[in-house]
Amino acid sequence: MATYLPYHEPGIVRILILSSFILLLNVVNYVLDKYLYCGLVGQILLGIAWGTPGGKWIDESTEKVFLDLGYLGLILIVYEGGLLSSMEILMKNIHLSLIIALTGITAPIAISFSILGYSNATPVAAFAAGAALCSTSLGTAFTIMSTSKLVLSKVGVLLTSAAMIDDIAGLVMLQVISNLGDGSFTAVSVIRPVFVSIGLIVITALVCWLIVRPATRYAILNQWKFPKSAPVYFVCHTLLLFGIVTGATYAGASSLTAAYVTGAAISWWDKLEFEQEEDIEMSEANSQWTQQTSGEVTPTQNAQSTTTGYDQYSNDGSFSPSSQTSTEPSTGASEDSIEVTEDVASTVHQPHVTGLEVFEKFYSQPLGRILRPIFFATVGFSIPITQMFTGRLLWRGLVYSVLMAISKLVCCLWLLRVKSRSKTNNYAVPLLGLSMVPRGEIGFLVASLAESKGVFGNPLSPGGSSEVYVIVVWAVVLCTMVAPICIGLLVRKIKSVDADGGSSLGVWGFT
Repeated sequence: MATYLPYHEPGIVRILILSSFILLLNVVNYVLDKYLYCGLVGQILLGIAWGTPGGKWIDESTEKVFLDLGYLGLILIVYEGGLLSSMEILMKNIHLSLIIALTGITAPIAISFSILGYSNATPVAAFAAGAALCSTSLGTAFTIMSTSKLVLSKVGVLLTSAAMIDDIAGLVMLQVISNLGDGSFTAVSVIRPVFVSIGLIVITALVCWLIVRPATRYAILNQWKFPKSAPVYFVCHTLLLFGIVTGATYAGASSLTAAYVTGAAISWWDKLEFEQEEDIEMSEANSQWTQQTSGEVTPTQNAQSTTTGYDQYSNDGSFSPSSQTSTEPSTGASEDSIEVTEDVASTVHQPHVTGLEVFEKFYSQPLGRILRPIFFATVGFSIPITQMFTGRLLWRGLVYSVLMAISKLVCCLWLLRVKSRSKTNNYAVPLLGLSMVPRGEIGFLVASLAESKGVFGNPLSPGGSSEVYVIVVWAVVLCTMVAPICIGLLVRKIKSVDADGGSSLGVWGFT
């Protein structure tokens, strides 16, 4: 067994392939994001072209490394989504998020049984197909919302929270499909991922409310100085992220759920720290202002008697005439007022290092230039493009794709319950529906596992794929690639309406 890896200079062909791959991922992303907000579609296509489905220019061992790096990028994408989430908006609309998520889970599974009519699928295969299509691509959702600057809107928060719930459901389905293939289906194998994920969220919320909140207030009251150095927060946030993700993964929860919860908790603490400091400092400032403007005679006020605008009296209550000849007091009082106000303002608005600032400084560049593009390229590695254009599978795949798009578009109907006088807020409805359509990484993962376990049935040819698998892949591919283009066009319209002074999202816009 080798004790070290000998260093070998890579060949020029390999260097050209990898360098062109990385450069084109960024160039295509920039061009498509600028005009259509869907750079990820170009990255998926490049993954198809450079990877195993297309030219096979990237060898399998390098593709596996890219898969690992891409998943690391996905964790950071979801973590950023947690940092950008507003807990206040989420808690006010949690019931609506749950309803949207449940609709996005049940509708694809129910409609998937239609596949029995035009394929050789069994009921178990139909259920597995619906399970693969019940998820919503977190990477796609967060990327589109961040690129379009809509992640902080109400509809953005609803989308990301519903997508997170659908993602948890998709990972549960992954375990269910695995057990179906192994013949070891038990209630525990289904319940465990659900309850561990719920437990992670509940425990994190309790720790934040019962421990972090009072501890933060105590520290501020006792004038403990929080570090103002971004590298210190970077180390703390990174350790917290790694710790929670690792613990949640070993416990049986999704690492993506853990990353989102970590980002949301850090964002909540940033707001809590600022609010606690502001409340305490404003309280102290008001107390100081009350003392200066009260009628009590203090040594400080006596020393300032020649510069204040108040009449001075002797101890026996007689009027002091010197105050009549003073013409500067009122001006002095104004100046004192301005100085106190400025001091308070400068104290309250001290530099505050937030989790989002740390992310932008340390994570944003490697994520945006390397990890995120590689992640979407690895989605392209998973598309069996050469098997998808068989005549009878082509039309079946297209029909199933339309049905699966509709199964997610119905989620947006819940927003129609809220009536508004605005005639332009209807853009939030299609924005939510279209953003729920992309399936992405979880869809490919569940479908690939079901295929490898034999749940979808026998392959059409030796070494090939089963009929149901190709149909499901058609749906995942089209939903993941066409929906972002439609969203990009819609976002352009939203930006145009907002630029003209309109309210494109209405009650579902920014608060």
